[in-house]
Amino acid sequence: MPEPSAARLSGGVTVIRRRARFRHSLLGLAVGAAVALLLVLLRGTYVLQTLELKTVDLRFRTLHDPAKADTNVVIVDVDNLSLDLLRPTLGRYPWPRDAWDALVRFLAAGGAKAVGFDFTFPDPDLEHPAKDSAFAGAERDAGMVVQTLTFESVLDTATVRRQAALREDSVAMRRMRDFGWEVGGASRGVEYQTVQIPYRQLLDNARGLGVINFTPDAVDGTARRSPLLYRFRGRDYPAFGLAVAMAADSARLGGAPTRWTPDALTFRGFTVPLDHGSLLLNWRGPYRDPKRKDHPETYRIYPIAQILHSYQQVVSGEEPEVPLEAFRDKVVFVGTSGAGLFDARANPFGPNDPGVLIHATLADNLLTRDFLRRVGAPLNAAMIVLVALLAGLAVSAITAAWGSAIAGLGLTAVYLYAAFALFRHGVWLDAGAPVLAILFTFTGGMVLNYMTEGRKKRQIREMFGKYVAPEYVAQLAEDPSRLDLEGRRAELSILFSDIRGFTSISEKMSAHEVVEFLNEYLSQMAGIVKQSGGTLDKFIGDAVMAFWGEPVRHLDHAERAADCALAMRDATAALRERWVAEGKPEIRIGIGINTAEVVVGNIGSLEHKLDYTVIGDGVNLASRLESQNKEFGTTIIVSEFTLTHLGGKYDVRPLADVKVKGKEKPVAIYELLGRKAPVGAA
Repeated sequence: MPEPSAARLSGGVTVIRRRARFRHSLLGLAVGAAVALLLVLLRGTYVLQTLELKTVDLRFRTLHDPAKADTNVVIVDVDNLSLDLLRPTLGRYPWPRDAWDALVRFLAAGGAKAVGFDFTFPDPDLEHPAKDSAFAGAERDAGMVVQTLTFESVLDTATVRRQAALREDSVAMRRMRDFGWEVGGASRGVEYQTVQIPYRQLLDNARGLGVINFTPDAVDGTARRSPLLYRFRGRDYPAFGLAVAMAADSARLGGAPTRWTPDALTFRGFTVPLDHGSLLLNWRGPYRDPKRKDHPETYRIYPIAQILHSYQQVVSGEEPEVPLEAFRDKVVFVGTSGAGLFDARANPFGPNDPGVLIHATLADNLLTRDFLRRVGAPLNAAMIVLVALLAGLAVSAITAAWGSAIAGLGLTAVYLYAAFALFRHGVWLDAGAPVLAILFTFTGGMVLNYMTEGRKKRQIREMFGKYVAPEYVAQLAEDPSRLDLEGRRAELSILFSDIRGFTSISEKMSAHEVVEFLNEYLSQMAGIVKQSGGTLDKFIGDAVMAFWGEPVRHLDHAERAADCALAMRDATAALRERWVAEGKPEIRIGIGINTAEVVVGNIGSLEHKLDYTVIGDGVNLASRLESQNKEFGTTIIVSEFTLTHLGGKYDVRPLADVKVKGKEKPVAIYELLGRKAPVGAA
């Protein structure tokens, strides 16, 4: 009967292996796709939005560079120290208008490009009208002061009375409308109903008006964006930072915007990118950073007491503490950080910075044209899908839990590195949901791998439990990678044993006695094979076939086969002695061992039955050696190929050179007598 080729027998197993890998990959992709779909659908939920915004805050805190802040943007601060120092001369805050008159004149004399007050002067000082006029006059003379507007959407009793004076045809309303535009486009936010404006003289002399409404992220109340335009009674009014920037750089930002869409606000040849109608603030740093000892301020901050003192020094003809040149070409924001004077505004760096920092940052972004742009929703969704599928493929290829964990962390690190690198260049790529996609996919994949590996371990135990000793089965189950079932070639030692003349012996016994007889004999032989680390291939009637070296790989497979043969010989002698005493037939066995390169793997019919076995000329030779025992009257015969692996540790007797089918040269065979006694043994 022709022997099947190794390629033909192992090909079917290879197909099964490839199909299993393909199914495993599909399962990993399915897990990734399911996770991606879930996260894409949940991107707009509070939890995922909050997570994403926190990653943005982390990126700002990690990557912010105060050195990139526009050095022409400065802040004059009504701080606690100034409140204490000026109380004897100005009294309690709010101060009389001549303090602001002095401030504006000093900044104008220093050559400031623009000055913006981050608070409103809504009512005139009826007790000191001259001071109101002086402040308004200083504003007029400077020609670069920006005042503020505050809009509200809900009317109450007080605002109803105030708004009665703001009829469409009133002088104040007509003047206010001079600072607004009818911008073309489709981006329209809240339509505000009420407004708080500066008192009339300031309104008349202002260079610009800007809105100081606080518009944080609705998710957590943190300032990360700002509308650039606010809608009121059919006109669009600039945010305070925009109004100050326009006063400072009229060449680029002068005049009305030409178009306002959810994605951009366009000026004359200058486009500002928007995200859903708002500018994403590209923060330079916190108001003050205590970690930076030498230069803790993102923007240069002057206490107002220092400026007013310098003004008095100039008036007195003295050298001012703060030189006038310090404000040359500067964009000045006048704000408050004193206790009780400002509303703490949360930003990516903390919850309690003065709100003036928002306006200064907005103006900085506009003047330097250094904007933060968010990647569009389709691309962000695509990134979730991409990383989830990559994670699914990775976890399907890496079944070990520690390997999957390392791969998951590695993919997460790579993605975060890319997200942080893009953020450094002003591109906001979502990080929260993609990282969750990676982690969830790896977690789900690892759970499935665990379940799959558990099933695989059971399959290994079922497949090899009858062939291999339990301790070796446990090793294979713990590390399935040691198994190669495709039909690999390997050098193994193969053993065949047979009971001499069993046919005539069995004819003298009943069927029940034959079965009982064989069961006891084969059980002992199988136990010896397993104890020696061998694989019990099959029983062929009264014959036993076994091999060593696979699936548990032993370098000393030939020695193990020889020791097993000797143990089988001795066990058979003990059985024979007992059975003869019991009146049963006397038995003798023959054993043949050969060491050769053979094909080992799951071999058989894909549709019906697969066996883990060996095939090849070396297997046939081992079978023929077993039958040679009849001719030579021996019990154990080994080939010359096995003998070379025994290392002189056994006593053998040369028998002959036999011609074997498939071999051109005769093969030398030897009788195995036993192990040599150790040197020095008694």
